Amino acid sequence: MAKKRALVQPRYRFQYAAKFLCTSNVPGTSQTTSALLPGVYQTAVNIHNPQRKTVELRKKLALAGGEISKFITQKLEPDAAARVDCGDVQSFGLHLVHGFEGFLVIESTQSLDVVAVYTAGARGAEVASIDVEQVPERRL
Repeated sequence: MAKKRALVQPRYRFQYAAKFLCTSNVPGTSQTTSALLPGVYQTAVNIHNPQRKTVELRKKLALAGGEISKFITQKLEPDAAARVDCGDVQSFGLHLVHGFEGFLVIESTQSLDVVAVYTAGARGAEVASIDVEQVPERRL
């Protein structure tokens, strides 16, 4: 008779919370918000595994004043990198009408490099500003 193996849940010991914007503020339309100046805002978060072993991670979106998605899990091989950007928001299963403003929360079994890239510009124009920020690590 074969022994049943217990499923071992990964121990997520590190957390990163990156501000995440994928929205526009268009005054005089249904896309008007008091939270941002008029313009178009996008975020890309880069995740790098500096470890010598595969890291398990999970990520979710927390909409400011609203829904929180379920976690999406993935593995990141040694020295590999991944990205979460505005094109990925729908894969989290949230019901969004006018974009997203909130946080991308990443939890991992090992320490990671997490960097957020924020861009903004006028509607229909090229990028007017860019900011790159290291996302601080929190131990769980």
